[in-house]
Amino acid sequence: MNKKLFYYFTLFFLGFLFGLVCMNLYQMHALDRLYRIQNQLTNQLMDKEIKLERLNESVKKQNTVVIKDLHITLKFDGNILIKDEIEKNIQFYLSDLVGRELTNIDGEMIYKVLQKRIIEVDNKQFQLTVEYIIISEKISIVVKAILLK
Repeated sequence: MNKKLFYYFTLFFLGFLFGLVCMNLYQMHALDRLYRIQNQLTNQLMDKEIKLERLNESVKKQNTVVIKDLHITLKFDGNILIKDEIEKNIQFYLSDLVGRELTNIDGEMIYKVLQKRIIEVDNKQFQLTVEYIIISEKISIVVKAILLK
């Protein structure tokens, strides 16, 4: 009986090892891709941090007020992934404002860019309505998104 139990244990162990090897070979490409993406994102982050550091140094030397951040609050009751995509689209439209002098920012232009704008996400159309805009070193915008039928 001992030999039979040892045989089954050995067979189970070899099957387990074979399964691990197959799983590793199957997932290896996905893991490599994820590592490459992580490295790219890390490099992009370091590049952005260096640029931000240089921008802060130049702003301190010039004593001007510069837009440092853009805060978007989206009022939307739907899917969180769709909400994130809409926020990303709004961020894309307004990303040029960060780094500009406060005196060069036109609030009416921001309003006209977003008000009644129709954004398509996942083959669905959403209309944006600007509720309010606060312009200081940090621009705060509250936007409401409504699904069009």
